[in-house]
Order: sequence, then structure tokens, then C-alpha cells
Amino acid sequence: MSHLLQVKNLSFSRNSKSLFADLNFAVNQQDRIGLVGHNGCGKSSLLQLLADQEEPDDGRIQKHRGLKWSFVEQFLPGKIAEETLLNAVVRRLPKVCQASEQYRAETLLSGLGFGPDQFHMPLAKLSGGQQNLALLARALITDPELLLMDEPGNHMDNQAMEMFKSYLKQTRSFALLMIAHDRDLLDSCTTKTWFIRDRRLYEFASAYSNAKQALAMQDAQSQKRRSDEEKEISRIRASAKRLAVWGKVHDNEDFSRKAKSMDRRADRLEAEKTFVSMGSGLQLSVDADRLNSKSMITLEGVSVDLPNGRNLVNCDYLMIRPGERVALLGKNGLGKSTTLRQLLSEYHEPGNSGIRFNPQARLFYYDQELSQLDQPLGRFDWLRQRVDNEDREVKQVLIQSGVRYRDFTQQVNTLSGGEKARMMFILMQLRRPNLAILDEPTNHIDLEGREQLEQQLVASGMTLLVTSHDRAFIEKVANRWLWIERRELQEIYDLDTFYHSLQPMPESNEVRPKQLSQPELIDSEGSLLERIEELEKLVREDKARKPKFQKPEKQRLWCEELESLWQQLEAM
Repeated sequence: MSHLLQVKNLSFSRNSKSLFADLNFAVNQQDRIGLVGHNGCGKSSLLQLLADQEEPDDGRIQKHRGLKWSFVEQFLPGKIAEETLLNAVVRRLPKVCQASEQYRAETLLSGLGFGPDQFHMPLAKLSGGQQNLALLARALITDPELLLMDEPGNHMDNQAMEMFKSYLKQTRSFALLMIAHDRDLLDSCTTKTWFIRDRRLYEFASAYSNAKQALAMQDAQSQKRRSDEEKEISRIRASAKRLAVWGKVHDNEDFSRKAKSMDRRADRLEAEKTFVSMGSGLQLSVDADRLNSKSMITLEGVSVDLPNGRNLVNCDYLMIRPGERVALLGKNGLGKSTTLRQLLSEYHEPGNSGIRFNPQARLFYYDQELSQLDQPLGRFDWLRQRVDNEDREVKQVLIQSGVRYRDFTQQVNTLSGGEKARMMFILMQLRRPNLAILDEPTNHIDLEGREQLEQQLVASGMTLLVTSHDRAFIEKVANRWLWIERRELQEIYDLDTFYHSLQPMPESNEVRPKQLSQPELIDSEGSLLERIEELEKLVREDKARKPKFQKPEKQRLWCEELESLWQQLEAM
């Protein structure tokens, strides 16, 4: 099999910290490789070395002569933010063929789910997930043989992620090396998994979930061999010690010589002991005080609007009970984060919005932007300003979470996204809330950290309201699902209901009322009567509410739809 890229004895350090040493591996044609490891282990640095953005301390990176490769950035470069989507992709082609091959860019963008109406939108106006897909298109238009991607799904909404996975599964024209923290993405789109750990590379010829099991089995076998070796070394040293004593007591040189020989044998075995992984050294822990009460949060007649007055979400009635773990679902731009921020605002400054918190609720808010950490404060000082715990307890929790004492003074605004996320969870552990609102808590956490977080959140007994684009995280953590659909907050009882709603073609974030005036949408008398009955009930129930909770605009739309349906029925 032909190597596209081969690495020999590669070593690299950053800020005097050795990330990996003597790595040897190859990327072959058609390889689909997922690169995983804990935050700070060197995954991004390795990709930057392969993309010629960094120089190794030692070793060689050999690329096949004439290799065409592309690197997909994690964030939208500022210099292209104002370019239109189509131009940003076309400009990656040689200038002489940009005009004649524009159709290729249009075909590619259509395949990634963009509509013609989006081709001339500035990249800055697209959603985060659409920007990720645009960056992928800029890489693919060059027809690469090898695609390098650093967390391409980190900011994708569910719809963009489904499109991304679909494209990768259908397209096999290039090899792929991808850093990702999304288990479903890795399992569905990769066939090999590389773990970076202990400054080494562990290679497995399977997707993430199977590879993780194989790694765990390998660790268990290594631990058993190491234990057996240490027992043998202890036995040999004990025997050597007895022979040395007998040699002195009996003045026997043979005993003394054998004792020295056995000590040398023990030294060789000590040097050749089976390596056992130290793991990441990082631990996530979440503790919570539980609340015995009927309700934690109650919403009644709540409307969530943008500052410009545009309505995003409406909720007639909802009660979240203590200990419930609720996932808030919906496409990007439909109001998930805005709803969470309105809840947070109402918690701090209660008003007449229809949102009520249990008086004993102690809320912790996790901001997906991690904006609280944009300060030039050391880790310890940042925590100390935000908790009432004694200094001793703050230091103890930092150390238990894998932060070395010498790193207590490292400024939090210089930390990586994963390290910042862990600082937020350390803060949550110290505050011990009984209610947490978590907005995309998995965005920056490595796979090991996500699995730890899942276990801790479920075991804590805390009431949760969470958004996440990681389906595996939602499935393992949440025991209740709320879906923002057509501006309504509604409960669903099967996650597939939401995921099946994600259409292959992205739609505009503008939410439009469902129009049923077109004859082809309802083509039977039974369906018409069923819809008419449903709409009449909605109008009746809304008019029965107190005036301040009524929705005149919705009543108008329902009545218009009713008139259209009656006309359809009469024409049948």
C-alpha cells in the first residue's frame, strides 16, 4: 500500500513541555483516521506539524512527491469573513480557471447542503456550523488526496453535523486524519483510531468505540504483565539478598557472585518492565446538594424574544422537577441559548415573565463562550474570587482535578478551551449547586472528559437544563427532552423524533408559520377535518387564557389557516 505521508522518530515540545517523542506512523491512501486524546496531549500540535505550520524538535515528516493535501481550520479566518460563500470557495482554485470551474464550487456547496440563496451571503453571516462546512468546501475544492481537520464539528449544530457526516460517508476520494471529540462522528466516519497518550501514539484498526475497548483491554493486559514482572523482580532481589548474607556469613565467594549476578538480572528486568499508562491525570468531579420539593423551575405563558421584538420561543406551561435532567433541542438560531439566558436573567432579577424558581434553588450557569475566563487572573485567584470556600479546600480541589501546584498561577485567559472548561467544572464543584444550566458544555472537552462528565452529572442528582450537539452525551445524560419547533417549546418522548426532523438541506434560521393553504399539503377530507378540529381547539384554548397570556398574532394565523381549510373542504 502506498504511503501518502510517513513520520519517523518525530518529537515536539511546547513551552518546555514535551508533548510526544519518537513517533512513527504512516497515512495511506483511503485511510480514515480519528485522532483522539485528552486536552493538552498534543493532537493539534501534531496536525500543525503535518500541515507545515510548526517545525519538529527532531524527526522527519516525509510526504509523497506531489501530494495534494488540505488543512481545514477550526475557526473562520478573519481575513475572509466578509467574502461571499461562493467567492471564498472559488478563490481557492487557480485564477485562470476560476470562472470556467465555478460550477464545481456550486456543485460542492449544494452537496454540503447550501442553497443558491446562500451562495452570495458573507461568510460572517452564516451560522457557526455553516462556516465549518464552508471551510470544508474551501479545502475540498482543491481535490486533496489527504484532508487534515482539527475538530471540524466543534461548532456545528445538529443539522450541519448530519450533513457533514453524510458527505464524509458518501465521499471516499481522499484520505482523512481528523481530530474530533464527537463519538458518533468518529464511529460513523472513521475506520482507524490513533490515541495520543503518555507522549506515545497508540494505533488501532477500528473506529473509536471499538478502539477504546481494545485500548482498555491492552491497558489491563499491560497492568497484569507489569504486576507479574514486579513480583518476579521482588523474588529475585529477595533471593539475591539471602545469598549475599550467606556469602558473608559462610565466607563463600560463589554465593556472593551469584547474588551480584541476580541483582544485575533484577536491574535488567526493572529497565525492561512493561510500560503502564499514567492516563490523562485529569479528573472531572461534580457534587451537588439535592432538593426535596415538587418543582425546581416553572414556566407559564412565557415568551422569549430578541431585543428587536422578534419572537423566538413560546411556552404555555412547563414544570421541571428536582433531579430531572432536561435536554433543550432545536436547530441553531431558533432560540436555545436565548431561552437559557432569559432563565438566568430571571433567576438573578425576578420579574413578571412567567418564570418561577424554587426559593431554595442555587443556580450554576455554564456559558458556551467561557467568557468568565477572559481575565488575566491565575487559576487559584480566579476561583478564590468566586467562592466562599477556604483556601485549603480550593487548593485541594485543584490538585484532585489534575492541576499541578506550579500551575496555580497560570492565567486563565491563556488556557486552552479544554482547560477553561475544566476550570468551570471545578468552580461548579466548589459551589455545589442544586440546579445547573449548561449551554454546550461538551464543546471543548476531550472524549475522556466527556465520559467523566456524563457519569458525574448523572450521579450528582442535580437538576439540569442542557444543550449539546453531542448526541451520545444527550442520550446518556438527559432523561427528558424539550424541542423548540415552530416557535413552540414542546416535550417529546423519543430522541429520534428530533433527529429525523433534521433535513439534508439547511433552511433559513427565520421561523415561518406552517402554511396549509396549498391543496397538495392536505389531500383528504379526513385530514382536513382533523386539522380544522386541531386549529379550532388552539383558538378556543388561547382565548380562554388571561389576556396577558394570549397570543393575538397566533390567533390571527390560525384563523387565516382555518378559512383556507374550509375553502378547500367546500371545493372537494
